[in-house]
Amino acid sequence: MTRVLGALILLVIFAVPAVFGPAWAFFMVVLIVLPLCMYELYRVAISPSARLLGWIPLMASIPFLSFIHKGNLEAGYLTLCLACIAVIIAALFLFERNRAGARDIVYAVAGMIYPLALMSFWLLLRNGVDGRFWMIFGVVGVFGSDVGAYYVGKNFGTRHIAPKLSPKKTVEGFLGGICMSIVLGLAAFLIYPAIVPLTGFYPVGLLVLLSACIGVLDLAGDLTASLFKRDFQVKDMGNLIPGHGGMLDRMDGITFVGCLLYLVLKVAV
Repeated sequence: MTRVLGALILLVIFAVPAVFGPAWAFFMVVLIVLPLCMYELYRVAISPSARLLGWIPLMASIPFLSFIHKGNLEAGYLTLCLACIAVIIAALFLFERNRAGARDIVYAVAGMIYPLALMSFWLLLRNGVDGRFWMIFGVVGVFGSDVGAYYVGKNFGTRHIAPKLSPKKTVEGFLGGICMSIVLGLAAFLIYPAIVPLTGFYPVGLLVLLSACIGVLDLAGDLTASLFKRDFQVKDMGNLIPGHGGMLDRMDGITFVGCLLYLVLKVAV
């Protein structure tokens, strides 16, 4: 019951306005979700005495996301570079006082890439041509991958795919997740234009390939989060959502997907 309640809270507060609302509503959701993900990562990764190094990227994330939302990529990534410089300078002072080390710098800078920069591509995707469709397509693909992997892996899985990172994940579940991602992705493609006409032309073969890649990236995102949790020796990255852990625990599967969709659409369509 706790997991169901947590999922409903997440759906009502974040998923519905993000997917079905206007672009500005999605931007407001991103302004909440991504800094929360960064905070959870820094909370377990950076030494308590060096937490200042995490607050610098957290503050920089707001103007960075604002620039990305407006399509000003140059200003956005300049913001990240300036934040990196500020982190390093602050670390030099903290190191002199035995409050920070090189690993703290690395984690603080890494948090500006994973999850911040990688997931910021969802903003670019949403603000692009047929942005709402591609958001639905990506989210549905990740959902299908999760569901397919769980049920196929639970009932037919025998060969472990990453026993050190996630002992329950199997090759059979992985393939089942890819198949379900393709099925739901094509379903979204068939249903969505009946409600809202699409502006662009998208070959079915491309959609199948993208759905399969979503299944792969969903697994990669899940295993990445598992790697962090095992290395930091924590069960969850946070406890924000009842029964589900932290925000980063819920966002891990979509981390790489927005970047893939945006880049493919820029190059291939």
